[in-house]
Amino acid sequence: MRRAGIATCLVIAACGARTDLGGKSKLGDAGLASDAGDAGDADFGDAGPPPPPCRVTAPTILASGGKEIQFVGLDDDDVFWTDFALGTVSAVAKGGGEARVLAAGRENPSGVAAKDGTVYWTEFNGNMVASTPAAGGGAITTIAAKQDGAYDITLSGSTIYWTTFRSCTVSRIDEGKSTQLDKAKQPFSDIASAGSLVFWISFEKKSVERYDATSGARSTIVNGGTTPPFAIATDGASLYFGETSSSATTIGSVPAGGGAATTLFSSDCSEDSGLVGTCLAGLATDGATLYFTGEGQVRKMPVGGGASVVVADGQARPYSVAVDESCVYWSNLGDGTVWAAPK
Repeated sequence: MRRAGIATCLVIAACGARTDLGGKSKLGDAGLASDAGDAGDADFGDAGPPPPPCRVTAPTILASGGKEIQFVGLDDDDVFWTDFALGTVSAVAKGGGEARVLAAGRENPSGVAAKDGTVYWTEFNGNMVASTPAAGGGAITTIAAKQDGAYDITLSGSTIYWTTFRSCTVSRIDEGKSTQLDKAKQPFSDIASAGSLVFWISFEKKSVERYDATSGARSTIVNGGTTPPFAIATDGASLYFGETSSSATTIGSVPAGGGAATTLFSSDCSEDSGLVGTCLAGLATDGATLYFTGEGQVRKMPVGGGASVVVADGQARPYSVAVDESCVYWSNLGDGTVWAAPK
C-alpha cells in the first residue's frame, strides 16, 4: 500500500541526507473517535467483550469520515490507517465498532504498521518515524527524526524499516541501532517484507530492490523499465509488483530469490481518470491469493496467475489494501472510508 500524499502532488524532489535517530516527542493531542459508519453501532455495543476479528459476510464499511486516507495496516484484532490530510492515525476493531483516533495533529502521516501492541507510522511532512500504544491513550514516541519525507514502513521481527521521499533513503533500526540501507538522488516509495527479506521501490533505478537481513546482501530483483513499479507485496516466496501507465495496468511476480518475471494480470484501464493510483493502487497477499485495488474495484486472483474475481465493486477510488486469515481490508481515497470483506 499504499500513496495518497504522492497522488496529490507527484514531484521528484532533490534529495539530501538529514538523519537523526532516536528520542521522544511530547504526548500526542487528544482526538475524537470518528464515526464507524455502516459497520452497525447496534451490533457492536460498548458492553461485553470485544468482537472477534472480521465477522463481516459482505463488503462492509468499518469507518467513515476520513479525508485522505493513506495506508492501512493490521494486527490480530484491529485495522489501522493514516489520514494524510486530517493528520490522524486511527484504528477500529476488525469486527467493527467505534473507530478511535490514536494520534492527532500529526504532520501528514503516511505508512503504518502494527505489532505486539504498538502501532508505528511515518510522517511525510513531520519527517519522522513514530509509534504509540495500539490501544490508544499512550505517549507518542519518536523513533527516527529528521527523515525528510518519511513515506512507507514495514516491520520484520524486531526491526523497523522505512523509506523517505525527499531524503531519498531506506533505513532500518533494531534495538536502537540504525543502518542506512540505500540512498539515491530520487525517492524510494513502497517497502514490504516477509521473514528476513525486505523489498523497496527505487524511483531512480525504476526497479524493486531486495535486501536479505540474514546475509546483508542487496540486489535488484525487478529491473527498471520506463517508469518505476507503483506497488509491491510479498509472501516470502515471491515478490509481486504492479506497474501502471496513464491507461494500462500490469501485475507481475518474480521469485523472492530472483529470476524471471511472470505477468499475472493486465488491463487497459479504460476508466482511468488521470489520477495517480486510479488504475492500480495497492497489492496484498496471504501466500495463496493476491489482492489488488484499482478501477473502482477490489479484486483477487491466485498468486500463480489465473482469472481475477471481484471482491467489491463500485468503490470510491479504493487504495491501500491488507489481508489476514479471514478478510481483506482497504481504504477508499475517494470518500474517506475503511472497508472489510470476506476473502
